[in-house]
Amino acid sequence: MSAGISHELNQPLMAIRSFAENAEQFLQRGKVDVAGRNLSRISELARRMGRIISNFRAFAKQESEPITDVDIVAVVDAVLEMSEARFAQDKVEVVWAPPPAPVYVRGGEVRLQQVLVNLISNAIDAMEGSRQRRIEIAVETGDQKARLRVRDTGPGIAAPEKIFEPYYTTKAVGKADGLGLGLSISYGLVQSFGGDIRGHNHPDGGAVFTVELARARVEKAA
Repeated sequence: MSAGISHELNQPLMAIRSFAENAEQFLQRGKVDVAGRNLSRISELARRMGRIISNFRAFAKQESEPITDVDIVAVVDAVLEMSEARFAQDKVEVVWAPPPAPVYVRGGEVRLQQVLVNLISNAIDAMEGSRQRRIEIAVETGDQKARLRVRDTGPGIAAPEKIFEPYYTTKAVGKADGLGLGLSISYGLVQSFGGDIRGHNHPDGGAVFTVELARARVEKAA
């Protein structure tokens, strides 16, 4: 996580420095319009850094927040933004086509982020050594339930009936975060919302995890 923070903030900082130096030169040459575009880019990058810091701060708090109405689409967007460095480092393609409007479910925003981070992290680890590394994320809605699906292109699940057991892991001994607690913790978090989480192998290969949550009674305006 600290490596991710460093990478995510270092890139825009370097870009801000470059744009600022160039803007100074353009102003000296009287090219005010070009300098203005550079300043606009600096403003955009600063806002992006603010979002990143806000997301990491919320995630790090691990607050025992009450169950409330949470936009699952916003949760996915936040986690993907936090995970950009890991995706780039491991050369993982992410396929995510968000619904056109927010999808509100009953849960806790920070804890749902933790669940999705665990699923994504496990998927990336599972695809280590694979020629194709792709994670597909989708949100499906029904009248009473919403489902968040995460599929990878790894080797699949060897023992689906054991994946949510504490300390069960397929990771090599000594590998970081290989204690086998991530899915067990995720299972407990989803259960605390009155939801369900399942894992199975996809017919075309890879693993699929589905988080099912109750939809909020009243959908809020976008």
